Amino acid sequence: MRRSSSDLKALARQALSGQWGLPVAACLLIFICSFILTLVITALLNPYSVLSIITCQIMIYIVSLFISLFQAGYMKLLLNMNRKEPFSLKDLISPFTLQPDRFLTVNLILLLAEVLLSLPLYVLSYRTSGMTSLSFSLGGSLITALVGLILSLFFGLSNYLLLDNPQMGAIESMKASCRLMKGNKGRYFYISLSFIPLSIACIFTCYIGLLWLEPYIANTRAHFYMDITGELDNPRPKEDPPVQEQPFNSYM
Repeated sequence: MRRSSSDLKALARQALSGQWGLPVAACLLIFICSFILTLVITALLNPYSVLSIITCQIMIYIVSLFISLFQAGYMKLLLNMNRKEPFSLKDLISPFTLQPDRFLTVNLILLLAEVLLSLPLYVLSYRTSGMTSLSFSLGGSLITALVGLILSLFFGLSNYLLLDNPQMGAIESMKASCRLMKGNKGRYFYISLSFIPLSIACIFTCYIGLLWLEPYIANTRAHFYMDITGELDNPRPKEDPPVQEQPFNSYM
């Protein structure tokens, strides 16, 4: 059953109801980690020469790859929550125990596709000043977001597949994502665009509203994955807890 955008959003809100605290805290933790690392790199490299600018941007991309592991862990946290399984902040580091090179490979391929088009504008933003610099920076961000959205229409399920299939390779997950997204790209595209009004509204909250919007968006996408794989109609069987052996003296 293919559920509509409104249906998936309703399921996401229902799953988050009464449990917003941990997803919001995890989202804030990832943001703080990314912000601090980016700030340190920019301060240390002092990007004013061409070489330092390029080096700085490359280091920022490396940080984004590192953060992508935590973002995959965030997906795992939400999947566990939706599946009524135990979830905690420890889920953020779960990709580090699931052959992290698989996640890094997928995200590196996607990152390179974005970099090829946006890096020149980011370099120009460092080399200019004032409104010109801001225009180049905004242009780079816009291209990155647009390319990222287009790529997600094909490979947006790759990380979910890697989380649920520990033996699946990076390229295999991307191929599987493409197969699953056939006939579903329009629905995913509409879901992504439908959050734009709320994103704009967050500007008037000094972006504080993003702490609640991001989990909402992420969980709607998690439900999209569960819907497209049929899990919402046929939930995964829960594993029985291991039976603990009784001590010998208990039989005496």
